[in-house]
Amino acid sequence: MTSLEDELREAYRAVTDTVREEDLPGLYEQRARRRSRFGAFAPLAAAAAVVVAIGVGLVVPELLSAPGRPAAPATPTAIPATPRTTPPFMIIVNTPNARRPLVVVSAATGRTTATVAVPRKDTAWFDVAPTASGTRFIVAATPLRGGLCNPTYLYTLTLSASGEPTSLRPWTVPVVPAEIGSLSASADGGTLAFVETGCRGPDQQIGIIRGGKMKTWREPYPLFADDLSLSAAGSKLGYAESTVARPGARVRVLDTGSASGNATAASTIVYTYPAAGRAPSAAIGPDLTTMYVAWLTGRDTFHLVGYRIGAGGVRGTLFSRTMPGEFVSLAGGQVLVWDPGVALYLVDPVTGKAARIRTAWTNAWGIFW
Repeated sequence: MTSLEDELREAYRAVTDTVREEDLPGLYEQRARRRSRFGAFAPLAAAAAVVVAIGVGLVVPELLSAPGRPAAPATPTAIPATPRTTPPFMIIVNTPNARRPLVVVSAATGRTTATVAVPRKDTAWFDVAPTASGTRFIVAATPLRGGLCNPTYLYTLTLSASGEPTSLRPWTVPVVPAEIGSLSASADGGTLAFVETGCRGPDQQIGIIRGGKMKTWREPYPLFADDLSLSAAGSKLGYAESTVARPGARVRVLDTGSASGNATAASTIVYTYPAAGRAPSAAIGPDLTTMYVAWLTGRDTFHLVGYRIGAGGVRGTLFSRTMPGEFVSLAGGQVLVWDPGVALYLVDPVTGKAARIRTAWTNAWGIFW
C-alpha cells in the first residue's frame, strides 16, 4: 500500500518534471491588501502571486497565459496529470479597482473558459474561497468606494463541467456588514470563515458563517489574525496570530462550535514562532494533520518549516530550511512560497525540496484553485 508521503513525493516529481519557468503564470498574494493597512508590506502595485488550494495530494498542472493579460486565451499545452484529484479550474481575480470580471481558466489547458461579471453595480471582486468540488467557489465583492465599513457581498459560483457558469447566487442574506478577507471554506462550501478588520474600532472579528447564521469571536488589538485554514468539515479553524508592532506570534486552532466571545478563550495554541521571527505566515491542511509555517529574521532571511500536527500540537518535523520568500500557502498538496515581485517556489511538502517558478501577471489580485 502506497503511503501518503510516497504519493506526495510522486505528485511533486510530476510537477517539477513538467513545469517550465517560462510557462506558468504568476500567482498573486491576497494578503498584501489586508496587511498593507498596517504598513508592513509593499504597496499593491508591487504585489505578486498566490494560489489558494483545496486539498491534499493534488498535482499542480501547467497553466499558460500571456503575462499581463489573464483574460486572453493562451495556446494550450497538455501535460500529464493525476485525474483522480486534479482540480479542473482556477479563478483569476484582477486588481480590485480594475472593474474587471472574474476569469475562469482550465487548469489542464490554460484556456479561458468563461468570465463572470460582478452582479452589483459599483462593486469589485476581491476574494475567493475554493471548495473541494472543484466547480464550486465562494466569491466576495465589495464596493469600489468607502473603507473598512463597506459591506461584503458573498455569492456561490457554480461552474459546469466545461467551465461555464451555471449559477451565481447570494451566499448570505443579509450581507456581511463590513469588509472581510482571508476567506476559507469547508469542503462542501457550506461553512465559510473570514476575518473582519476593525470597522469601528481597532479589534478584529474572526467569523464563521453556516446555515445562514454568523458567529464571531473578537481578536482584541494589538493581536492580528490572518491565514485562515478551515478544516474540511468546518469544525476547526486554524490561523496565524501576530501582535501588531511587537514581537511574538502563534498558530492557533479555534473550535467553531464554541460560543461567541474572545478568540483566545475559544482556541488553543499549536505552535509558537521563534521570538526573533517577524511577518509570520501559516498554512494548515484540511485534515489538520500537516502545518507549514514561515517567518523572516534579520533583513531578509525566510525560514520555512513543515510539521505533522495533532490534537496536542506539533508531533514531528517534516523539514526545515531557509530560502528566498515571504509568504507560504498550500496548493494542490504542494507548498507554495512567494518572494514578492520576484518568483514563486514550489516546495515538496515532505522533503522541503524547492523548484523556482517565475512570476508574471502583475495586474492580477489572486489566483484561487
